[in-house]
Amino acid sequence: MKTIQLPDEIYQQAAKLAESDHVSVDRLVAALVSEGVGDWSKVQARATRGSVDRLKRVLSKVADTVPEPPDWI
Repeated sequence: MKTIQLPDEIYQQAAKLAESDHVSVDRLVAALVSEGVGDWSKVQARATRGSVDRLKRVLSKVADTVPEPPDWI
């Protein structure tokens, strides 16, 4: 098992969540990291299917206008 360091604010948020779920902070953080790693793997897999040329073709169909609030906020 490895040890990681978290900023105090994030640790406190995790501790509150863990307490409300009646689990340890270690278990909560492990579950969240596991979920994030899985999500990141999916994003990477999807990225390999894309291409810059396809992105440019899609973006060329979007009107070149200034966004209205709150779109640019």
